[in-house]
Amino acid sequence: MTKIMDCTLRDGGHLNKWNFSDECINETLKTAENSGIDYFEAGYAMPECIKSSKIKLVVMVDAKNITSVSECADCVRVACYPEQILTGIQAVESFKKQGFEVFLHLMTADKFEDYELLKNWKNKDILTSIYFADSFGAFMPDDVERIYCRLQNCGFERISFHAHNNLQLAFSNTIKALELGAYSVDATVFGMGRGGGNLPVEVLLKYLNKESFLYLELIKNYYLDLYKNYNWGYNYDSLISGLKNIHP
Repeated sequence: MTKIMDCTLRDGGHLNKWNFSDECINETLKTAENSGIDYFEAGYAMPECIKSSKIKLVVMVDAKNITSVSECADCVRVACYPEQILTGIQAVESFKKQGFEVFLHLMTADKFEDYELLKNWKNKDILTSIYFADSFGAFMPDDVERIYCRLQNCGFERISFHAHNNLQLAFSNTIKALELGAYSVDATVFGMGRGGGNLPVEVLLKYLNKESFLYLELIKNYYLDLYKNYNWGYNYDSLISGLKNIHP
């Protein structure tokens, strides 16, 4: 069964500079726990107010700026652009030795070409999974399948997908990843995220016949106001980003 990572606080936080109230953070975490979410990405740092024994807490680290990680985290996701892949590999090996679960996250995955490097990496089995991201929301389902299969051919058994919704294809692209047997997929509350936003976690849960109604109260109490202030989703700028496959 494919696992779900809620990355609202990390990915959505780009909009509000991660200025979520403690109450919003805790209610988002509690809703994820009660809905059967498997991973909860807290941000680029672990908020002091956050604790959980029911869900695995994840911190993202950028390969361009490797930092230490709080011991409160269970997992580290190392994000890298194609030119940073060696730094990313070194980082996940280091964090694994420190006792964390590790994910390697390939940004702009369609621009990555050096698959031989990944194929020849001898320690790939240390990863919980390798992620590939549709960073600018430009993928079609065929792109998801093509990249997924290339990673399979490199010897990765656990592959995960991160969608963006610039062309309103985050849901269909994620369904394709599910059909291919993805280890995990990402989503955010109410689709919160830069540009066209992300895959709404409540929609994904409905599709998977999991508990989705708990999110209605959370959205009403916290995310409707955030949406009014930051207005993520389909707009002219996100459309250009998706069509041209460039940063929003």
